[in-house]
Amino acid sequence: MSGVWLRRAQPIDVNPTATLRAGALDKLSAFEALIRRWNLRSHLVSRGDLHRLRERHTEDSLCLLPWVRGRLADVGSGAGFPGIPLAIARPDVPVVLIERSTRKSLFLRQAAIDLDLANVEVVTRDVAEYRPDELFDTITARAVLPPSQAWALVRRLLAPEGSVLFQSRERLRGTLFGDGDIREVAGAEPAWVTVVGGTRTPGAAR
Repeated sequence: MSGVWLRRAQPIDVNPTATLRAGALDKLSAFEALIRRWNLRSHLVSRGDLHRLRERHTEDSLCLLPWVRGRLADVGSGAGFPGIPLAIARPDVPVVLIERSTRKSLFLRQAAIDLDLANVEVVTRDVAEYRPDELFDTITARAVLPPSQAWALVRRLLAPEGSVLFQSRERLRGTLFGDGDIREVAGAEPAWVTVVGGTRTPGAAR
């Protein structure tokens, strides 16, 4: 590990929607309503989460905003968390939602159309088989795999100065990430954000 990045702990914004524009808040509400409608047939989230989408999923996704830079990939996007809330909050950021389920990808495409998210692209493919034309500056992988496995799976998609954002219930150790370096840590129990970057061999994603 390079050790050149400052590692520091900082608080996570407990109300990440407070600074969003009214139009973004309206789109977040519309997205949550769309999930509720589709959930009857598509099982996007657990039924117990339907009444708490904002605090359990939307706000949890938006906590990642301070670390979003450049082109973003949301791996295993599922119901669109955190990718779609981040795309709503940052319309200037190109967001690629990678989801292998055809049914969930159909929902993601419809959500992008209904919410007029011109910055969103949906890729229906297993991430292990995905070969992007351009590497990513930021990658999210929310509840896809344990952090060490997720890092090993997605790091080849990462631009040289890019980072993967991990959310966890416990503070993650640098030894989990092999050639990855923990650049920043934010939060406290029970919610942590760990920012991981690393070096890569040029052309490794091809």
